[in-house]
Amino acid sequence: MPETVTFPALDGRMLTGTVFEAASPRVAVITFGALGVPHRYYARFGASMADHGVSVLAFDYRGVAASRDRPLPEDPATILDWGRLDCPGAVEWARRRWPNLPLAGVGHSFGGQSFGLNGRVLELDRLVVIGAGAGDFRYYPLKDRLAFSVALGATPLVSKVLGYVPGKLGLGEDLPAGVVRQWTRWCFTHGYLSGAPEVGDTHYARFTGPALFLDLPGDTYAPERPAAVLRSWFTAAKVTHRRVLAEGLPPAARGHFGAFRAGGEPIWGEIFGFVEG
Repeated sequence: MPETVTFPALDGRMLTGTVFEAASPRVAVITFGALGVPHRYYARFGASMADHGVSVLAFDYRGVAASRDRPLPEDPATILDWGRLDCPGAVEWARRRWPNLPLAGVGHSFGGQSFGLNGRVLELDRLVVIGAGAGDFRYYPLKDRLAFSVALGATPLVSKVLGYVPGKLGLGEDLPAGVVRQWTRWCFTHGYLSGAPEVGDTHYARFTGPALFLDLPGDTYAPERPAAVLRSWFTAAKVTHRRVLAEGLPPAARGHFGAFRAGGEPIWGEIFGFVEG
């Protein structure tokens, strides 16, 4: 049965997640989710992995879904807090929960970006980066740049008026204003977070273990060039890169958000094989 758990981020703020515990686990996995995507989205994946001997922790970042502990207009969270405080907190908790198991990270979208912000990334034995890219809008196909920049440009105004950013604008869950404002600034910054002054040093080049990069079919959020830029930051990793083909996947399992829906089992099988080594 899924188990609800709470644990502290590095600054003590409590986060909520779910553990899918295998009967006799051989490996443990933390899912680091996409921006605006609640951890319940990864439940089907977590349950499937547990059935195959892999225990999984999925969790919500501060200010999101089950980890929301105050009215959003009062939440000072930033996206850098997610990467620097929440993600390392999840690694620390998982290491205590499964001290004798290999521990892998599966990062979807922002979750894949978060590995370079996570000071505990070296405590992960393997990484899976799925549907993730560097978000500088200049990396995107020309036909998508105008719509991308208009949508991003509107979010600071919306957040100023409402005090938060409603998920119905296309970001999934309602989000703290500081998260979306900072992310928007990164998207307009040359090099994305690698060029943002508040980020400083990152940890991408420190990870030396195996890393699997999966590009998703029909993914307009992380198309070829942004995905390649993000992958290039992992200079010391043992990189395996594959473009997932649409053939064999139902339409609902394609695109940026399809990989963890029903029908995504072929992708999960590849992740399972990789984290098992």
